[in-house]
Amino acid sequence: MAQGGRAKDFNQSGDDLQSWFNKVPGLANEIELMAWTHRSQAPIILALVSETDIDGSTARVCMIPRSIWDENPRFLATFSAAHLEGIRLSFAEASFSANTAYVRMLCKQGTLVSTRGFKPNGPVRAVQIVEALTAATKPEDLADAFAWFENALTAKDAHDILQFIRQRSRLLHGCTSPLGSVPVPTNRALNTEVALLMMHNLRLALDIRLTGLRSATHLNGREGVIRGPDPADEERWTARLDDGTCVSVKAANFVHVCRGDYRRVSP
Repeated sequence: MAQGGRAKDFNQSGDDLQSWFNKVPGLANEIELMAWTHRSQAPIILALVSETDIDGSTARVCMIPRSIWDENPRFLATFSAAHLEGIRLSFAEASFSANTAYVRMLCKQGTLVSTRGFKPNGPVRAVQIVEALTAATKPEDLADAFAWFENALTAKDAHDILQFIRQRSRLLHGCTSPLGSVPVPTNRALNTEVALLMMHNLRLALDIRLTGLRSATHLNGREGVIRGPDPADEERWTARLDDGTCVSVKAANFVHVCRGDYRRVSP
């Protein structure tokens, strides 16, 4: 009876830890994308949070390749033998494939090692579409984005956001596609906005570089992240530059840039 009680308490503790991490906006998506990007290195993805953290603001995510977690003495001394054995057993499973699953370690007043599968319509697929959208203006990329929204969101949320995109495509970007259809892109700005909305739904940051500014040419080339719509101007977005400066820009004046691993939007 005592052993059964301890096992039940242990499982509940693991469930509570996993539930806490899953509630931090964007964190699970950041972990999954990092695992996918570095899958060739057989990594564990470590998410570490301070014991007093309430909202996940201190969460740090890092990739630890097999050359470290299976060989480096400093790492081996950091975690218990049981946790290290759990990691090795996860990778040794006959059904495990780095192209379909990954191993993560969650640490906050306890440590949980678990194997997760890449979601078919999750952040990996979304980022593939985002990168295609921001690299060109092909109609099929917008169609892929619309399909992603329809599959990833509830019917109502998908309907609302697709209607929002259609209205902006007509009013701000000059698209003449029939209402209710997938817009045919007439400029890069529409694709950039759709990419931004996808990242917003994943609670992930969209890294950008300012370009083509005429009244503030000194800002061209500066990098940062888009924080959200400008509440004072529906055509514009608020960007926070790397030095902390906030500026209001149109979608035509920023381009998506890849600056390492994708990360969640900071609180």
